[in-house]
Amino acid sequence: MLASHVDNATTGRAWRWRVALPFVAAVFLTLSACAPGTGVFDVRLRIDVTPVVRAGVQVVRVPPERPAGGITVRPRADQAFRIPPGHYPPPGQCRVWIPGRPPGQQPPPGACSRLEREVPRGAYLIEG
Repeated sequence: MLASHVDNATTGRAWRWRVALPFVAAVFLTLSACAPGTGVFDVRLRIDVTPVVRAGVQVVRVPPERPAGGITVRPRADQAFRIPPGHYPPPGQCRVWIPGRPPGQQPPPGACSRLEREVPRGAYLIEG
């Protein structure tokens, strides 16, 4: 009688784990895919970009893949600043970027034809 009771308890525990384990795994995978930077397919790639000078203005072009980790602009080997992905100008537009100023305090995006004439000294024209 005692052996039968132990077998039933062991079988019941094993059955509960067989049912619960796929559910727990599904919840874990779903939550990890939703968290920024932790999902299986969410790669927070950051790209280094070197500006080019065009008509006396330093220009940085946002790569077509629009990296989710931002862009690090390196005008010189000993100098760099970062543009977070939420502050890229929309495709077809530009933004003046002033190094040292917080991203939320940068001038708004606009037409490239207008902004390329308004870039202050030491600032960059970011092309979306």
